[in-house]
Amino acid sequence: MGLSTAERRAVTKQMAKRYGRATKKEKGQMLDELRALTGWCRRQAIRAPHDALHPPERGPRPPRARTYGPEVLAPLRRIWATLDGSHRQAPGPLHG
Repeated sequence: MGLSTAERRAVTKQMAKRYGRATKKEKGQMLDELRALTGWCRRQAIRAPHDALHPPERGPRPPRARTYGPEVLAPLRRIWATLDGSHRQAPGPLHG
């Protein structure tokens, strides 16, 4: 059984503190240890110490553009009302 997300985050943060001042040989050993603990590929293990100390800054996502215009929405609303608000495209095995 692997580590939980919180445990991986804690292990990575602790390792990141040591990783910055380690020699190249020690860094390689630390990456191997991190890979064994977390099950990550080597590339993820290389990125993880930096990301643990410097999380990427993300702002709010821009809103999605509308998929359908008003000329399509009016007939769709009528169809949805006819289908009693169901958004399924076709009846599945449970709906007959």
